[in-house]
Amino acid sequence: MTSKQRIISAIKHKESDKIPVDLGGSVQSTIHVYAYSNLKKALRINSGNIEIMDSFILAAKVEDSVRNALKIDTVPILPPFDALGVRNDVGKKDWQMPNGLKVKSSKDFNPKIQEDGSYLLKKGGYIFKLPQNGYYFDPVKYLLQDATTAKDIDKNFDFTGYTYKEADYLKKEAEKLKNTDKAVIGDVFASFSAEDVFGYEKAFMNLILEKNMMKYFMEKLTDMFIKNFDVFYDAVGDVVDIMMLHKDMGNQLGVMISPSIAREIFFPNFKRFVSHVKKKSKYYVMMHNCGSIYEFIPDLIECGIDIINPVQITAKNMEPQKLKKEFGKDICFWGGGVDTQHVLPFGTVEDVRKQVRENAIVFSEEGGYVFTPVHCIQANVPPENIIAAFDEINKFKF
Repeated sequence: MTSKQRIISAIKHKESDKIPVDLGGSVQSTIHVYAYSNLKKALRINSGNIEIMDSFILAAKVEDSVRNALKIDTVPILPPFDALGVRNDVGKKDWQMPNGLKVKSSKDFNPKIQEDGSYLLKKGGYIFKLPQNGYYFDPVKYLLQDATTAKDIDKNFDFTGYTYKEADYLKKEAEKLKNTDKAVIGDVFASFSAEDVFGYEKAFMNLILEKNMMKYFMEKLTDMFIKNFDVFYDAVGDVVDIMMLHKDMGNQLGVMISPSIAREIFFPNFKRFVSHVKKKSKYYVMMHNCGSIYEFIPDLIECGIDIINPVQITAKNMEPQKLKKEFGKDICFWGGGVDTQHVLPFGTVEDVRKQVRENAIVFSEEGGYVFTPVHCIQANVPPENIIAAFDEINKFKF
């Protein structure tokens, strides 16, 4: 089977020759540049460059050499802008990470070093900070943190969406992949995470105190995502197999949004976006949704979502057996392969292999499973553990 066939078989809950594998197919299943550098060394891959895939989490773009070594079945078409609003369509330049690692970044990525050794990046009304010796950029100023009315939103948030410039970039990216045998994941960065725009405290308070304003914002945001998808699809067509959307709704112990509010404000907009994607294309839809989202999985299925990621197996009510028994026939689990909070960074090689096997046995029954670690591989994960995880899943027998 080709990688594309293997992935689609998993989504359809059909048999395949092996469990399909993802790393770097989207910004939600990739690897920090530090861990990636160490991984390349461990794999004895000396060619190529380490390129930043997303400047917010400083994730690496997985190269074909690594993809082949780990038998990865996916490739991405990155959105025109990353999570910091940095453009992906303006070429690359050299940049140096705080630990001295030399990488390639977008020419639009221009953080300024501060006296304390941190970096600040000002972009589109936001300010982001990379602490000295830090691993990620943190928001320190949010675009709509002071918004109190719909008028404030319209004044400060640009709902224009994609234009011909973005369409041209997407066409060129699709052209590179038109003959690939990998499963292609597309992303118009349809992120419904209002907390990334208002700030966490303000966003959650607004859901109670300014509900009508938040409904207005989410509806206009969804309108923009639908427009962006139309531009995307007209540019790339059937080169893509899967479309992403994003919204974290859980924490370690449970959902972090009132179910009644979520069903009033968020789920109707998820459903509207997903319905549009499926009406216009043949794409499957994957949702990235962190934490303990057990309570919301029936709602996600009802919205038409085919795949959930990252399947945070260490969160409450997210045990593999429980998820597979209750929802395994209705949704594909993309992730949950090995715990990135404890086992992958701090366990032994055998700890990693053991958990990969145990989770594969549960999740792979009757299909509906794509292996990838729980969310992105963090900066200090030992390369031998990463190699062990992918080696174990690739030799796993049904």
